[in-house]
Amino acid sequence: MSIKTIRYKDQLDAIQMTYQTGQVTLSLSGGHILSFQLEGEERLWMSPKAHLETGKSIRGGIPVCWPWFGAHPSDESKPAHGFARTSMWTLVDAQDHEDFASVTLGLENSVANPLFPHDCSLALKVTLTDKLSVELITTNLGSQPIEITQALHTYLPISDLDRATIVGLEGVEYADKLKGFTRATEIRQKVDLKTPTDRVYFDDSNGLILSDENRETHIYKQNSATTVVWNPGRETAANMSDIGEENYRGFLCIEAANAMDDKICIEPGESFTLRQGIT
Repeated sequence: MSIKTIRYKDQLDAIQMTYQTGQVTLSLSGGHILSFQLEGEERLWMSPKAHLETGKSIRGGIPVCWPWFGAHPSDESKPAHGFARTSMWTLVDAQDHEDFASVTLGLENSVANPLFPHDCSLALKVTLTDKLSVELITTNLGSQPIEITQALHTYLPISDLDRATIVGLEGVEYADKLKGFTRATEIRQKVDLKTPTDRVYFDDSNGLILSDENRETHIYKQNSATTVVWNPGRETAANMSDIGEENYRGFLCIEAANAMDDKICIEPGESFTLRQGIT
């Protein structure tokens, strides 16, 4: 295992962790996982047009949505998906074991933060074995309960939308954001995203499979009762400066989340861990 500081794409300071045939690159800006390579193959998607600047949200990899997912529940002037993805994190720990390697980043929050005035801390623990495991750990350091929603907004590469399907969502109820959050039940055994899709599946299972020609990506999660599936489609992507019409067909987002009805209440002195893995 090795850990070193690098310049990611000559634009952003980052930490790179290597273990056996795997490599993970993380940015302290946003606590953002920029890259996960296994046996030389990239397993996360990064937009060619991503804005790789300190303090800016990054389109691709695994952004951290915290302490709320989507729009703020009561104040639309606050940033979508919270502020963790644009905040500066610190390196808390790095471990090298025979069977795994891990890096932990930390983000402190306090009553001085007007966006979320609660005494709490957030940690992102990234563990590398023959797969990538990500843990997002919120600890309530205050004297009152706190409530959060959150997600690991994972971008996964595909060769093309026409050839990619998700297995494991059949029979699951979902809310469709593009139809006013109306609810329905998924009837497809293999879910494809040939049209713009923004759905919250009420799914607490531990395993989805993204199939794409000769490649399969297995996604698992824990302590999550919602899975977000998203692709903006052509028209929306064309109006997004960090995606563009020419790039939207190359990825799907499959996100371990605590969203909508799946709000998390954390009592004083307690912690909550959201987990997602990719292999």
